[in-house]
Amino acid sequence: MTETQLQAQIFQYHWNNVPTERGLLFHVNNKARNAIEGAKFKAMGVVSGVSDLIYLKPGGTPILIELKTDNGTQSTEQRKWELHVKSAGYQYVICRSLEEFIKIIVK
Repeated sequence: MTETQLQAQIFQYHWNNVPTERGLLFHVNNKARNAIEGAKFKAMGVVSGVSDLIYLKPGGTPILIELKTDNGTQSTEQRKWELHVKSAGYQYVICRSLEEFIKIIVK
């Protein structure tokens, strides 16, 4: 399964099974198609390494979710961003399956 497929599976699960939280789990699009779009995105506030999903858990702290395949690893920028947000007190998790995601949101 690719990261894209995993992300779609997770989003659809959440959308269909937790309708009261629709809109509280969302994707951060930080992948530009070319250098011009990349410069535009950077000027608009796109930050390298940001997690794939952000979950605004009701009554709790936002959870920043990085999706990876079974063998996937974080880039240097993703590791830097993880350390940065954790030092600011936010929860950051690497998620590799729908089952892991369900455990994350149920906590």
